[in-house]
Amino acid sequence: MTQVQQTNLAPKKSYKLLKIYYFLFFLVFIFSKNAFAYEVECDGYDSDTGEYVYGTCTYGNFDGYDSDTGEYVYGSCERGGDIDAYNSDTGEYVFGSCQY
Repeated sequence: MTQVQQTNLAPKKSYKLLKIYYFLFFLVFIFSKNAFAYEVECDGYDSDTGEYVYGTCTYGNFDGYDSDTGEYVYGSCERGGDIDAYNSDTGEYVFGSCQY
C-alpha cells in the first residue's frame, strides 16, 4: 500500500498573511498625518501687558504674535499642554495653552 504524504499549508498561509498585515500597518503608520508631525493652534497672554497672543505649536516650538503690537513671540509648547514663551522685543513671559 502506498502512503501519500500530506503537507500542512496552514503555517505558510498564516505567515504570508502576517507579513501582509505588518506591511499594511507600516504603510498606515508612515503616512498617517499624526504619526510624527503635528501643528496645533495656541493662544495665551503676555504676563506684563495682558495682551492676547496667538500662534502655532509645531514639533514643540511655539511661534506666534502679540495681537496688539504684532511683536513676535517664541518659545516651547506641548500639544494639548502649555506655552512657555517670550516676547522677542520686550523679553516678557507669555503663558497660555495649545489645542490637542
